[in-house]
Amino acid sequence: MSNIFFIIGVNGVGKSSIIPFLRDSLDEAAFIIHDFDERGVPNNAGKEWRESETLHWMNVGKENLKKDISTIICGFSKPAEVQSAAIICTVMPKVILLDANSEAVTQRIMSRYTTPESLVELTRTTGKTPEKFIQDNVWVSSKFREESNSLGYMILDTSDLMPNQVAEKLIMAVK
Repeated sequence: MSNIFFIIGVNGVGKSSIIPFLRDSLDEAAFIIHDFDERGVPNNAGKEWRESETLHWMNVGKENLKKDISTIICGFSKPAEVQSAAIICTVMPKVILLDANSEAVTQRIMSRYTTPESLVELTRTTGKTPEKFIQDNVWVSSKFREESNSLGYMILDTSDLMPNQVAEKLIMAVK
């Protein structure tokens, strides 16, 4: 049976890293996989942009359901934003929060922003320094965890897992 799956979480939990593994492992006739950011990220992307993209991807998923195709969207969408888009679109996706401890989030984000170009891109899309970006993501991760718990979303701790291991667990959850 087809479904819409939102794989959400803060930066550094492995959302984008799992996409190639999911694409290699899932039948492309039955699953379409999208990166939440694939349509581009504007300068200082914030709540309005995330809500608009969440609604866009929910509608893409809804159209795919009509063709009996499941849609997986991996990205930074807040649990409540997915819930609101689901109500607007009158469809209930399965939401899985990828979570990680503060050490893993910090290490992964720091390894991502090591070149002058990557630092410029971080500043363009978030308006933040790497230190502030890490601090905010660590704080927000606890909020995502609380919200996901209250909404009954599945939570997968990726702290000690490689991307292929996370993908294996997700494949079992979506099949």
